[in-house]
Formats: sequence, C-alpha cells, structure tokens
Amino acid sequence: MAMWAMMAAPLYMSNDLRTLRQWQKDILMNQEVIAVDQDPLGKQGLRVFQDPKKHYEYWTRELADGTYAVVMYRRDTSGLPRSYTATFAQLKIDAKSALVRDLFRHMDLGVYTDQITATLPPSGSCKMFKVTPIKEEF
Repeated sequence: MAMWAMMAAPLYMSNDLRTLRQWQKDILMNQEVIAVDQDPLGKQGLRVFQDPKKHYEYWTRELADGTYAVVMYRRDTSGLPRSYTATFAQLKIDAKSALVRDLFRHMDLGVYTDQITATLPPSGSCKMFKVTPIKEEF
C-alpha cells in the first residue's frame, strides 16, 4: 500500500472485496495513505537511497502542501527487527527539523532533527511517514 501511494498510481484489487478481513480493509482504506496517493501535485516518489548489502531503501515523494511522504522499506526477509536511520539529506529534504507523522499508526511522532529512525521487522516491511519541514526564522 505504501509503495502504491508513493508511485501515485491507481489501486486495482483482484480479489472479492466482500470477503476481506478487517485488518485488510484497514490497510486498503487508510485515508492518510490514500491522500498521499491522490496528492494534487501528482509527482511520483523517488528511491533516494538504497543499500543492496543490507537490503533496505528509502523513498521520498514531494507533496503539494510542501510536505513529504517518506517510506523506509526493508527488503530482506531474514533476521530480527533492525533499526534504520535516514538523514534528511538522504531523503532530499532541505530542513534541519521537521514534524513527523506515522501514516500507518495515525500518530504524530513529534519534532525530529536531521534524521528519522525506525525499527523494521524482516519480511519486506516498511514504515510510512509524512514529514513537515519546520522553516527556520531569523
């Protein structure tokens, strides 16, 4: 769902929607993720960082309101949960600090400075955030 939204693509389901379990409906009907997908700026997200040895990558998508959608995606399926840190520079976000919101948990995480850290379980999992840069005033 996160990568679909980052690509600004239409979502096609090839299953019987009447038989979905509630957790599946919750994923497919996540209004915050749908808002990213349907953002009026229409820009597709870009993979801004990839580490093939550790099997993880970061994606950023600029949104019409000046915020960014960010996905931290763990590709490998082995091992234990791991902590990953993406700097704002890696994410191509020009800010020293930003408000960060977890779009899957519908939770504001607070103000982050220079980076975002998240723990990802194995199995091709990801975290999706909305990042709102805080403009510095002089």
